[in-house]
Amino acid sequence: MGRKVEIIVGTNEEFILGYEAVLKDGGVSLRQTFADHSHSGSVRQVTVGGRMLASGAADEMIRIFNLKTRTEVGIVMEHHGTVSSLAFHGTTHLFSAAEDGNICIYKHGKWQCEKTLRGHRGGVVGLAVHPSGRMALSVGRDNTLRTWNLIKGRKAYITKLKEAADAVYWSPQGTQYLLVKGSCVDVYEVATGRVEHSIDFKEHISSLTFVTDDIIAVGGEGRNICLYDIATKIEMGQWSAHASRVKCLCTIPGMAAEELWLVSASSDGVIKIWGLELLSLNTKPKLLGEVNTTCRIICMDVYLPPHKPSLDTDPEASAEYASSEEEAKEGEEDEEEDENTKEDCEEEIKRMATKQENVSYKTKLKLEKRKKRNSSGGPNSKTKKSKIK
Repeated sequence: MGRKVEIIVGTNEEFILGYEAVLKDGGVSLRQTFADHSHSGSVRQVTVGGRMLASGAADEMIRIFNLKTRTEVGIVMEHHGTVSSLAFHGTTHLFSAAEDGNICIYKHGKWQCEKTLRGHRGGVVGLAVHPSGRMALSVGRDNTLRTWNLIKGRKAYITKLKEAADAVYWSPQGTQYLLVKGSCVDVYEVATGRVEHSIDFKEHISSLTFVTDDIIAVGGEGRNICLYDIATKIEMGQWSAHASRVKCLCTIPGMAAEELWLVSASSDGVIKIWGLELLSLNTKPKLLGEVNTTCRIICMDVYLPPHKPSLDTDPEASAEYASSEEEAKEGEEDEEEDENTKEDCEEEIKRMATKQENVSYKTKLKLEKRKKRNSSGGPNSKTKKSKIK
Protein backbone atom coordinates (compact mmCIF):
# COMPACT_ATOMS: atom_id res chain seq x y z
CA MET A 1 0.00 0.00 0.00
CA GLY A 2 1.79 3.07 -1.22
CA ARG A 3 -0.60 5.84 -0.25
CA LYS A 4 -2.38 7.32 2.71
CA VAL A 5 -5.42 5.56 4.14
CA GLU A 6 -7.74 7.29 6.60
CA ILE A 7 -10.54 5.51 8.43
CA ILE A 8 -13.45 7.74 9.44
CA VAL A 9 -16.13 6.77 11.95
CA GLY A 10 -19.29 8.37 13.31
CA THR A 11 -20.17 7.80 16.95
CA ASN A 12 -23.07 7.79 19.37
CA GLU A 13 -21.29 10.55 21.29
CA GLU A 14 -21.84 12.92 18.32
CA PHE A 15 -18.19 12.85 17.18
CA ILE A 16 -16.66 12.18 13.77
CA LEU A 17 -13.22 10.64 14.27
CA GLY A 18 -10.41 10.09 11.78
CA TYR A 19 -7.54 7.58 12.01
CA GLU A 20 -4.64 7.25 9.60
CA ALA A 21 -3.27 3.77 8.93
CA VAL A 22 0.55 3.85 9.17
CA LEU A 23 2.77 0.89 8.28
CA LYS A 24 4.94 -0.05 11.25
CA ASP A 25 7.08 -3.14 11.99
CA GLY A 26 5.23 -5.37 9.55
CA GLY A 27 1.87 -4.27 10.92
CA VAL A 28 -0.36 -1.21 10.90
CA SER A 29 -0.56 1.54 13.49
CA LEU A 30 -3.70 3.69 13.68
CA ARG A 31 -2.98 7.34 14.48
CA GLN A 32 -5.82 9.74 15.23
CA THR A 33 -5.97 12.62 12.74
CA PHE A 34 -9.04 14.58 13.84
CA ALA A 35 -12.08 14.68 16.10
CA ASP A 36 -15.01 16.82 14.98
CA HIS A 37 -18.00 17.66 17.19
CA SER A 38 -20.16 19.66 14.77
CA HIS A 39 -23.29 17.53 15.17
CA SER A 40 -25.70 17.81 18.09
CA GLY A 41 -26.97 14.24 17.77
CA SER A 42 -25.53 10.78 17.26
CA VAL A 43 -23.77 10.48 13.90
CA ARG A 44 -25.66 7.82 11.92
CA GLN A 45 -23.91 7.94 8.53
CA VAL A 46 -20.54 8.96 7.09
CA THR A 47 -19.65 8.56 3.42
CA VAL A 48 -16.67 9.62 1.33
CA GLY A 49 -16.81 10.74 -2.31
CA GLY A 50 -13.52 11.88 -3.80
CA ARG A 51 -12.13 14.41 -1.35
CA MET A 52 -15.51 15.09 0.22
CA LEU A 53 -16.90 13.66 3.44
CA ALA A 54 -20.61 13.84 4.23
CA SER A 55 -22.03 13.05 7.64
CA GLY A 56 -25.66 12.68 8.70
CA ALA A 57 -26.99 12.58 12.22
CA ALA A 58 -29.96 12.42 14.54
CA ASP A 59 -29.96 16.23 14.56
CA GLU A 60 -31.49 16.00 11.03
CA MET A 61 -28.46 17.77 9.54
CA ILE A 62 -25.94 16.80 6.86
CA ARG A 63 -22.47 18.31 7.09
CA ILE A 64 -19.98 18.28 4.25
CA PHE A 65 -16.21 18.51 4.70
CA ASN A 66 -13.31 18.86 2.29
CA LEU A 67 -10.81 16.27 3.49
CA LYS A 68 -7.95 17.82 1.54
CA THR A 69 -8.26 21.27 3.09
CA ARG A 70 -9.80 19.94 6.34
CA THR A 71 -12.61 22.48 6.21
CA GLU A 72 -16.39 22.30 6.46
CA VAL A 73 -17.82 23.48 3.15
CA GLY A 74 -21.55 22.91 3.49
CA ILE A 75 -24.47 22.31 5.82
CA VAL A 76 -27.72 20.82 4.55
CA MET A 77 -30.98 20.99 6.51
CA GLU A 78 -33.37 19.38 4.06
CA HIS A 79 -34.75 16.50 6.15
CA HIS A 80 -37.24 16.47 9.01
CA GLY A 81 -36.03 13.32 10.68
CA THR A 82 -32.86 11.41 11.52
CA VAL A 83 -30.61 11.02 8.49
CA SER A 84 -30.45 7.25 7.95
CA SER A 85 -28.46 6.86 4.73
CA LEU A 86 -25.94 8.78 2.63
CA ALA A 87 -24.28 7.86 -0.67
CA PHE A 88 -22.04 9.66 -3.14
CA HIS A 89 -22.13 8.74 -6.80
CA GLY A 90 -18.60 9.43 -7.97
CA THR A 91 -17.83 13.10 -7.47
CA THR A 92 -21.00 14.46 -9.04
CA HIS A 93 -23.94 13.86 -6.71
CA LEU A 94 -24.80 13.15 -3.09
CA PHE A 95 -27.91 11.19 -2.06
CA SER A 96 -29.52 11.24 1.36
CA ALA A 97 -32.43 9.40 2.97
CA ALA A 98 -34.06 9.89 6.33
CA GLU A 99 -36.76 8.91 8.76
CA ASP A 100 -39.08 11.47 7.13
CA GLY A 101 -39.45 9.01 4.22
CA ASN A 102 -37.76 11.26 1.65
CA ILE A 103 -34.72 10.78 -0.56
CA CYS A 104 -32.87 13.93 -1.63
CA ILE A 105 -30.37 14.48 -4.44
CA TYR A 106 -27.71 17.21 -4.29
CA LYS A 107 -25.25 18.45 -6.93
CA HIS A 108 -21.62 18.35 -5.83
CA GLY A 109 -20.35 21.80 -4.86
CA LYS A 110 -23.73 23.50 -4.56
CA TRP A 111 -25.10 21.18 -1.86
CA GLN A 112 -28.68 22.28 -2.57
CA CYS A 113 -31.45 19.75 -3.00
CA GLU A 114 -32.16 19.43 -6.72
CA LYS A 115 -34.75 16.69 -6.44
CA THR A 116 -36.76 15.01 -3.68
CA LEU A 117 -37.97 11.46 -4.26
CA ARG A 118 -41.12 10.80 -2.27
CA GLY A 119 -43.01 7.56 -1.85
CA HIS A 120 -42.11 5.69 1.33
CA ARG A 121 -44.87 5.77 3.94
CA GLY A 122 -42.39 5.62 6.78
CA GLY A 123 -38.70 6.04 7.40
CA VAL A 124 -36.16 5.03 4.77
CA VAL A 125 -33.68 2.63 6.38
CA GLY A 126 -31.49 1.79 3.40
CA LEU A 127 -30.45 3.39 0.11
CA ALA A 128 -28.14 2.09 -2.63
CA VAL A 129 -27.23 3.85 -5.89
CA HIS A 130 -26.40 1.66 -8.89
CA PRO A 131 -22.75 1.91 -10.07
CA SER A 132 -24.00 3.47 -13.34
CA GLY A 133 -25.78 6.24 -11.43
CA ARG A 134 -28.93 5.65 -13.47
CA MET A 135 -31.10 4.07 -10.80
CA ALA A 136 -31.30 3.47 -7.07
CA LEU A 137 -32.94 1.10 -4.60
CA SER A 138 -34.42 2.00 -1.24
CA VAL A 139 -36.02 0.02 1.59
CA GLY A 140 -38.24 1.44 4.27
CA ARG A 141 -40.29 0.75 7.35
CA ASP A 142 -43.36 0.44 5.10
CA ASN A 143 -42.12 -3.04 4.05
CA THR A 144 -41.37 -1.98 0.49
CA LEU A 145 -38.41 -2.09 -1.85
CA ARG A 146 -38.58 0.82 -4.28
CA THR A 147 -36.72 1.16 -7.56
CA TRP A 148 -36.01 4.72 -8.67
CA ASN A 149 -35.20 5.88 -12.19
CA LEU A 150 -32.63 8.61 -11.61
CA ILE A 151 -32.64 9.76 -15.22
CA LYS A 152 -36.36 10.54 -15.02
CA GLY A 153 -36.19 11.48 -11.36
CA ARG A 154 -39.14 9.34 -10.28
CA LYS A 155 -40.08 5.89 -9.03
CA ALA A 156 -40.03 3.00 -11.48
CA TYR A 157 -41.83 0.34 -9.49
CA ILE A 158 -42.53 -0.95 -6.01
CA THR A 159 -41.98 -4.40 -4.54
CA LYS A 160 -43.90 -5.30 -1.41
CA LEU A 161 -41.87 -7.30 1.09
CA LYS A 162 -43.22 -9.83 3.58
CA GLU A 163 -41.04 -8.24 6.23
CA ALA A 164 -39.11 -5.00 6.44
CA ALA A 165 -35.53 -5.04 5.19
CA ASP A 166 -32.70 -3.53 7.22
CA ALA A 167 -30.39 -2.62 4.35
CA VAL A 168 -29.85 -2.91 0.58
CA TYR A 169 -26.57 -3.27 -1.36
CA TRP A 170 -25.60 -3.34 -5.04
CA SER A 171 -22.89 -5.75 -6.15
CA PRO A 172 -19.75 -4.03 -7.54
CA GLN A 173 -20.78 -4.86 -11.13
CA GLY A 174 -24.41 -3.89 -10.56
CA THR A 175 -25.78 -7.24 -11.79
CA GLN A 176 -27.08 -8.30 -8.36
CA TYR A 177 -28.43 -6.66 -5.24
CA LEU A 178 -28.73 -7.89 -1.67
CA LEU A 179 -31.43 -7.31 0.92
CA VAL A 180 -30.59 -7.79 4.58
CA LYS A 181 -33.49 -8.96 6.76
CA GLY A 182 -32.56 -9.77 10.33
CA SER A 183 -30.16 -12.71 10.12
CA CYS A 184 -30.80 -13.40 6.42
CA VAL A 185 -29.40 -12.05 3.16
CA ASP A 186 -31.55 -12.39 0.05
CA VAL A 187 -29.62 -12.37 -3.24
CA TYR A 188 -31.52 -10.90 -6.20
CA GLU A 189 -30.56 -11.13 -9.87
CA VAL A 190 -31.19 -7.87 -11.70
CA ALA A 191 -32.13 -9.68 -14.91
CA THR A 192 -35.06 -11.48 -13.26
CA GLY A 193 -35.81 -9.26 -10.27
CA ARG A 194 -36.34 -12.40 -8.20
CA VAL A 195 -34.55 -13.91 -5.21
CA GLU A 196 -31.98 -16.41 -6.49
CA HIS A 197 -31.18 -17.72 -3.05
CA SER A 198 -31.28 -16.75 0.62
CA ILE A 199 -28.54 -17.14 3.23
CA ASP A 200 -29.28 -17.48 6.95
CA PHE A 201 -26.30 -16.42 9.09
CA LYS A 202 -28.15 -17.37 12.32
CA GLU A 203 -27.29 -14.05 14.01
CA HIS A 204 -28.72 -10.57 13.41
CA ILE A 205 -26.65 -8.87 10.69
CA SER A 206 -25.38 -5.36 11.39
CA SER A 207 -22.70 -4.97 8.70
CA LEU A 208 -21.94 -6.22 5.19
CA THR A 209 -19.47 -5.38 2.45
CA PHE A 210 -18.30 -6.88 -0.82
CA VAL A 211 -14.76 -8.28 -0.72
CA THR A 212 -14.79 -9.28 -4.41
CA ASP A 213 -17.53 -9.31 -7.05
CA ASP A 214 -18.93 -12.53 -5.57
CA ILE A 215 -17.62 -12.75 -2.00
CA ILE A 216 -19.18 -10.81 0.86
CA ALA A 217 -18.02 -10.22 4.42
CA VAL A 218 -20.80 -10.23 7.01
CA GLY A 219 -20.71 -9.21 10.67
CA GLY A 220 -23.32 -8.99 13.39
CA GLU A 221 -24.41 -9.84 16.90
CA GLY A 222 -22.33 -13.02 16.95
CA ARG A 223 -19.06 -11.00 17.06
CA ASN A 224 -17.72 -13.07 14.17
CA ILE A 225 -16.94 -12.05 10.61
CA CYS A 226 -18.00 -14.52 7.92
CA LEU A 227 -16.82 -14.68 4.30
CA TYR A 228 -19.40 -16.12 1.92
CA ASP A 229 -19.31 -16.75 -1.84
CA ILE A 230 -22.75 -15.86 -3.23
CA ALA A 231 -21.88 -17.37 -6.63
CA THR A 232 -20.98 -20.85 -5.37
CA LYS A 233 -23.21 -20.58 -2.27
CA ILE A 234 -20.29 -21.71 -0.10
CA GLU A 235 -19.07 -20.25 3.20
CA MET A 236 -15.36 -19.47 2.83
CA GLY A 237 -14.76 -19.26 6.56
CA GLN A 238 -15.36 -17.18 9.66
CA TRP A 239 -13.40 -16.04 12.68
CA SER A 240 -13.93 -14.35 16.04
CA ALA A 241 -13.19 -10.69 15.33
CA HIS A 242 -14.44 -8.57 18.23
CA ALA A 243 -15.61 -8.73 21.82
CA SER A 244 -18.90 -7.06 20.90
CA ARG A 245 -21.20 -6.59 17.90
CA VAL A 246 -19.46 -6.05 14.55
CA LYS A 247 -21.04 -2.74 13.60
CA CYS A 248 -19.21 -1.75 10.39
CA LEU A 249 -17.12 -3.31 7.61
CA CYS A 250 -15.10 -1.73 4.78
CA THR A 251 -12.45 -2.95 2.34
CA ILE A 252 -9.37 -1.15 0.99
CA PRO A 253 -6.39 -2.19 -1.15
CA GLY A 254 -3.61 -3.88 0.82
CA MET A 255 0.17 -3.60 0.61
CA ALA A 256 0.40 -6.07 -2.29
CA ALA A 257 -1.69 -6.66 -5.40
CA GLU A 258 -2.98 -9.97 -4.09
CA GLU A 259 -3.86 -8.56 -0.66
CA LEU A 260 -6.93 -6.74 0.60
CA TRP A 261 -7.47 -5.02 3.89
CA LEU A 262 -10.76 -5.59 5.67
CA VAL A 263 -11.53 -2.88 8.23
CA SER A 264 -13.98 -3.78 10.99
CA ALA A 265 -15.43 -1.67 13.79
CA SER A 266 -17.36 -2.87 16.81
CA SER A 267 -20.01 -1.19 18.91
CA ASP A 268 -17.59 -0.96 21.86
CA GLY A 269 -15.36 1.39 19.88
CA VAL A 270 -12.59 -0.87 18.56
CA ILE A 271 -11.33 -0.57 14.96
CA LYS A 272 -9.33 -3.47 13.51
CA ILE A 273 -7.54 -3.99 10.19
CA TRP A 274 -7.32 -7.53 8.80
CA GLY A 275 -5.09 -8.69 5.96
CA LEU A 276 -6.92 -10.94 3.48
CA GLU A 277 -5.08 -13.02 0.88
CA LEU A 278 -7.24 -12.85 -2.22
CA LEU A 279 -5.82 -16.11 -3.55
CA SER A 280 -6.67 -18.00 -0.35
CA LEU A 281 -9.69 -16.39 1.27
CA ASN A 282 -10.49 -19.61 3.11
CA THR A 283 -7.48 -19.05 5.41
CA LYS A 284 -7.85 -17.00 8.59
CA PRO A 285 -6.97 -13.33 8.03
CA LYS A 286 -4.06 -11.76 9.89
CA LEU A 287 -4.77 -8.97 12.37
CA LEU A 288 -2.54 -6.10 11.25
CA GLY A 289 -3.52 -3.42 13.74
CA GLU A 290 -6.22 -2.04 16.01
CA VAL A 291 -7.19 0.98 18.07
CA ASN A 292 -9.77 1.66 20.78
CA THR A 293 -11.62 4.90 20.08
CA THR A 294 -13.39 4.73 23.51
CA CYS A 295 -16.61 5.73 21.72
CA ARG A 296 -19.64 3.76 20.55
CA ILE A 297 -19.15 3.48 16.79
CA ILE A 298 -22.24 3.61 14.57
CA CYS A 299 -20.89 4.06 11.02
CA MET A 300 -17.63 4.02 9.08
CA ASP A 301 -16.04 4.77 5.71
CA VAL A 302 -12.53 4.99 4.28
CA TYR A 303 -10.76 7.93 2.62
CA LEU A 304 -8.13 7.19 -0.03
CA PRO A 305 -6.69 10.50 -1.27
CA PRO A 306 -6.52 10.38 -5.08
CA HIS A 307 -3.13 10.43 -6.76
CA LYS A 308 -4.48 12.76 -9.43
CA PRO A 309 -7.77 14.61 -10.14
CA SER A 310 -10.72 12.24 -10.26
CA LEU A 311 -11.99 11.16 -13.67
CA ASP A 312 -15.48 10.16 -12.55
CA THR A 313 -16.96 11.90 -15.58
CA ASP A 314 -19.17 9.37 -17.35
CA PRO A 315 -21.32 11.72 -19.47
CA GLU A 316 -24.54 9.92 -18.59
CA ALA A 317 -23.74 9.57 -14.90
CA SER A 318 -22.51 13.18 -14.69
CA ALA A 319 -25.56 14.58 -16.45
CA GLU A 320 -27.99 16.66 -14.48
CA TYR A 321 -30.38 14.58 -12.44
CA ALA A 322 -33.89 15.42 -13.44
CA SER A 323 -35.40 18.35 -11.58
CA SER A 324 -39.15 18.15 -11.94
CA GLU A 325 -41.01 21.42 -12.58
CA GLU A 326 -43.88 20.27 -10.43
CA GLU A 327 -43.60 18.83 -6.93
CA ALA A 328 -45.50 15.64 -6.22
CA LYS A 329 -49.03 16.26 -5.03
CA GLU A 330 -49.62 15.60 -1.34
CA GLY A 331 -52.54 13.31 -2.04
CA GLU A 332 -50.79 11.24 -4.67
CA GLU A 333 -51.17 7.50 -4.25
CA ASP A 334 -47.68 6.07 -3.69
CA GLU A 335 -48.63 2.72 -5.22
CA GLU A 336 -49.44 4.29 -8.61
CA GLU A 337 -46.65 3.47 -11.05
CA ASP A 338 -45.46 5.51 -14.01
CA GLU A 339 -45.56 3.02 -16.89
CA ASN A 340 -43.13 4.96 -19.07
CA THR A 341 -40.63 5.16 -16.21
CA LYS A 342 -41.04 1.47 -15.53
CA GLU A 343 -40.34 0.64 -19.16
CA ASP A 344 -37.24 2.86 -19.15
CA CYS A 345 -35.93 1.15 -16.04
CA GLU A 346 -36.67 -2.32 -17.40
CA GLU A 347 -34.76 -1.47 -20.58
CA GLU A 348 -31.83 -0.35 -18.45
CA ILE A 349 -31.95 -3.59 -16.45
CA LYS A 350 -31.89 -5.63 -19.67
CA ARG A 351 -28.94 -3.62 -20.91
CA MET A 352 -26.96 -4.27 -17.75
CA ALA A 353 -27.87 -7.93 -17.64
CA THR A 354 -26.77 -8.65 -21.22
CA LYS A 355 -23.71 -6.36 -21.03
CA GLN A 356 -24.08 -5.45 -24.67
CA GLU A 357 -23.22 -1.79 -24.36
CA ASN A 358 -19.66 -1.22 -25.60
CA VAL A 359 -19.93 2.35 -26.78
CA SER A 360 -16.71 4.35 -26.45
CA TYR A 361 -16.45 7.17 -23.91
CA LYS A 362 -16.56 10.00 -26.46
CA THR A 363 -19.57 8.71 -28.35
CA LYS A 364 -21.88 7.96 -25.44
CA LEU A 365 -25.25 9.59 -25.64
CA LYS A 366 -25.37 12.86 -23.70
CA LEU A 367 -28.52 13.43 -21.74
CA GLU A 368 -30.38 16.67 -22.26
CA LYS A 369 -29.80 18.91 -19.28
CA ARG A 370 -32.90 20.21 -17.67
CA LYS A 371 -33.34 23.69 -16.36
CA LYS A 372 -31.74 24.39 -13.02
CA ARG A 373 -33.58 26.11 -10.28
CA ASN A 374 -32.90 29.82 -10.37
CA SER A 375 -32.39 30.21 -6.65
CA SER A 376 -28.77 30.77 -5.70
CA GLY A 377 -29.40 29.77 -2.13
CA GLY A 378 -32.14 29.15 0.38
CA PRO A 379 -33.06 28.57 3.98
CA ASN A 380 -32.26 24.88 3.69
CA SER A 381 -28.68 25.27 2.50
CA LYS A 382 -25.78 27.02 4.19
CA THR A 383 -22.09 27.05 3.51
CA LYS A 384 -19.24 27.99 5.76
CA LYS A 385 -15.61 27.09 6.24
CA SER A 386 -14.39 25.81 9.58
CA LYS A 387 -11.41 23.64 10.29
CA ILE A 388 -11.65 19.99 11.26
CA LYS A 389 -9.55 19.61 14.35
